[in-house]
Amino acid sequence: MPLYRRRSLVALSTMLVGASAIAVANAIAPVPAKAEPAPPPLSNDCQTPGVSISGAVPLPNVQRALRETKVVKILAIGASASAMMRRTGENYFKVIEDVLERTIPGVDVQIIDRGVSGELARDAAERIKSEVALNRPDLVLWQVGSSDAVAGVPVDQFEAELDDTVAWLRGHEIDVALVGLQYIRGLAKDVRYQAIRNAVNRVADRNQILRISRYEATQVIEQAKAQKSGEAPNEFAISEQGHTCLSEYVVRAISSGVFLRPVRPR
Repeated sequence: MPLYRRRSLVALSTMLVGASAIAVANAIAPVPAKAEPAPPPLSNDCQTPGVSISGAVPLPNVQRALRETKVVKILAIGASASAMMRRTGENYFKVIEDVLERTIPGVDVQIIDRGVSGELARDAAERIKSEVALNRPDLVLWQVGSSDAVAGVPVDQFEAELDDTVAWLRGHEIDVALVGLQYIRGLAKDVRYQAIRNAVNRVADRNQILRISRYEATQVIEQAKAQKSGEAPNEFAISEQGHTCLSEYVVRAISSGVFLRPVRPR
């Protein structure tokens, strides 16, 4: 066979092999995943420039519930939300349920409200264990710290109680989201109040769990209003707005955590 013909055949074979390889690669390439639903945007009054509402923390047990049953049970415990519902008459948890169900397609969100006004962390810890046995939630939403700070509970005692309860919940395959202290302008420089606030932050960081930065968010909202009007806004109005915005922050934190990949604990 002439040399030029042999070279042509070799070149053709090389092209065919290359084309086949590309075809096979295209055939086995994974199909691009469907885009994850974006968390709902915050309303104008609840914007918090420069403050992260919750950070990027996955909720593996909520994710498992979505995969297996499409039903997510959330145990809400703490005083703030219940107090807000009594003052305004609004169904705070119904708002969260509805928005989460619109954000996460096909999910049935069930919130079990067990908030008690003025309850300390140590008392809530005991009730949490009973409620877990009765309701088997996938996530505990715990608004904690304000009552302990006002009651003068020692910081180390409060922090240890919180650590132990978080560890117990995670050991029972239940996710935890801590809602930090309420922002009160008059307590911004109160040593005890800020020490409890910092303890909540440490527990969340140490255990790599979700913490919703209610205090920081409300503080930013107050500063923005003060800059706009040139004077300090009414503290009661700011507190009410902080409560209203909290439902948006909770929805955003939970819906973000649903789509994050679980991480191995440190």
